[in-house]
Amino acid sequence: MYCFSLNIIARALYEITEFYLFNFTHSLWSSTHPNPFVLPAEWSLCYNATYSISMNSTAMETILASCNQNRLLLGCRPVGNTILTVVAMGNRTDILYHSSSIRNCTHVANGVAWYYSDSCSWDFANPDDTVTRNICDIPSTNSDYRLCWHTQNIGGYRCRSTVRLNSNDIWERATYQSP
Repeated sequence: MYCFSLNIIARALYEITEFYLFNFTHSLWSSTHPNPFVLPAEWSLCYNATYSISMNSTAMETILASCNQNRLLLGCRPVGNTILTVVAMGNRTDILYHSSSIRNCTHVANGVAWYYSDSCSWDFANPDDTVTRNICDIPSTNSDYRLCWHTQNIGGYRCRSTVRLNSNDIWERATYQSP
């Protein structure tokens, strides 16, 4: 199974987070970890903004020009918190698989269902779950493993089960990159 339950292995995940991140074995977590400070040195923050900041195709061009390395890690957290609330990572080409605005189109890679469009949204979910994009993904099944950022001049939307973050300046997006 690619997604982990907090109740079952939160402690084990804490102890092996650095191993998994470095070895790129599993890529979707919802926990009090991983903490970006335990990422190996080759990972660097390339984008960070609150959910209130609108993203559109022009902003996405700028973000993707800054986040241009081979592996990307997307996550979210409350502003001022160093611990990401939910995080997933994968190869850049997988994370940026263009799914257009098709409501249920995903690209499963590295244990994550990715979907991206610079005119709709940038999201991830558990690969076994149904995705329904109404611009952003709206189902509540396994919400602890979902993230969605609008990419059409609207603010954020979702960080786990916290939704409607469109003009929220208390939650932030974070994207890290690695060669």
